[in-house]
Amino acid sequence: MTQSVFLKKKEVREAINFIRQVIHFQPRLALILGSGLGSFGDRINAISTVCSSEIPYYPVSSVQGHAGKLIFGYLQKDILHSMPLLVFQGRVHFYEIGSVERVVFPIVLSHQLGIKKLIITNAAGGINSCFNAGDLMLIQDILNLAVIQLPTIPNDSVLPNHKYSNYFDTKMRKIVLQCASQLKIPLQQGTYCWLKGPSYETPAEIQMLKRIGADAVGMSTVPEIFLARSLGMKTVGISLISNLATGISSVKLSHADVTETGTKVTGRFSELMEQLVLSLN
Repeated sequence: MTQSVFLKKKEVREAINFIRQVIHFQPRLALILGSGLGSFGDRINAISTVCSSEIPYYPVSSVQGHAGKLIFGYLQKDILHSMPLLVFQGRVHFYEIGSVERVVFPIVLSHQLGIKKLIITNAAGGINSCFNAGDLMLIQDILNLAVIQLPTIPNDSVLPNHKYSNYFDTKMRKIVLQCASQLKIPLQQGTYCWLKGPSYETPAEIQMLKRIGADAVGMSTVPEIFLARSLGMKTVGISLISNLATGISSVKLSHADVTETGTKVTGRFSELMEQLVLSLN
């Protein structure tokens, strides 16, 4: 099955109009917090917080660990002050709603609000045998094995469409590496593979993914990255290796393990995110 995104001008316009009516704030950097990583949003000095269920046409997540809040504000540490932020506390997955259009709706809103930079995070299963549960991985490249066409923008859309072969901004990647080095936080690097889910992969599937170059696997992120980059947004992606994938580990997998690992490493993850956000001015 293939599917392309057709962005309905009316839906985008109504969502944007709602946000601009309730929030007089111009964010410049967007941050999407994945499974088990939402607590970083508590560090933001919020100017305003909006529940996703209040925004017209905005998708609402049904997955534990995805609060469904949009936080507008700043991050401040001592004398350092971040650029204006829009933090998405959670996301929706394709397996929840069966629509790529809904999955990437936050990216469309970010672009329409004038945001030029995006940090996207997720929880992923580790495939690389050098990885351990709790590691952080800077995403170098992406694999789409969801058998779904990545989102595109039709010619009659209100949005431009730019083609890029490299999905991640070189300068932002360098800043992530510098921040991790300064904080002495070990940072893996690798390729993230997107599968539809919601079932976890079999041992045979994991071995296949390992052979074709996947270092981590998850059920999100790739559609958002692809669309953000095609819209000219500068992007960087970080995965929390929340567990070792089936066949790499003998432990039975569950979403509870994902959120538990997120809780355990929240301090380290938050330190890195804080340093990164403050360094992107």
